[in-house]
Amino acid sequence: MAQKRKKRVAVVQCSGGSCTQTELPRESYGADCAQAAEKHPEGILKCRWGCIGLGSCVSVCRLGALHIGSRGAAEVDWEKCVGCGLCVKACPMHLIRLTEPEYNIHPACVNEDAGAETKGECQMGCIACGICERACPTQAISIIDNHAVIDEEKCIACGMCAVKCPRGVIRDQNGILTVQ
Repeated sequence: MAQKRKKRVAVVQCSGGSCTQTELPRESYGADCAQAAEKHPEGILKCRWGCIGLGSCVSVCRLGALHIGSRGAAEVDWEKCVGCGLCVKACPMHLIRLTEPEYNIHPACVNEDAGAETKGECQMGCIACGICERACPTQAISIIDNHAVIDEEKCIACGMCAVKCPRGVIRDQNGILTVQ
């Protein structure tokens, strides 16, 4: 008998919203994030690591599980997402990854710039302060390349990192522990 595949869901690793847009009008690219990213490698936003927000991921999702949220970044509806991975492939910024629903705690920032630079670019960006790392009772979270990374194998989803994060970067997908 074939083993049943575990459910997977998409996670967007960017909060969006507080990054100031450069002078480039987003409308000129429609829903083509890849074209915009290729034409402007320096970035469309001050945060060159963030979600462009044009919706390439939204346009490939056959189930309507993604939308561009009020902060200008892609958001996933886990109730609709089946973890097909089409959005992962569509994102030229590599901000979307697949995970299992029980790993509901995740950092919503992959900015690799130093904390001071990130503060100037994004109010929601990880500044690598390490508070989350110190708060984690299982040592599941580390600061790597100036942003928080969670080892899902060690994480017990207690949410201490989300509660302690001073910038609201670490999110509870279920919305229970998110501090904003």
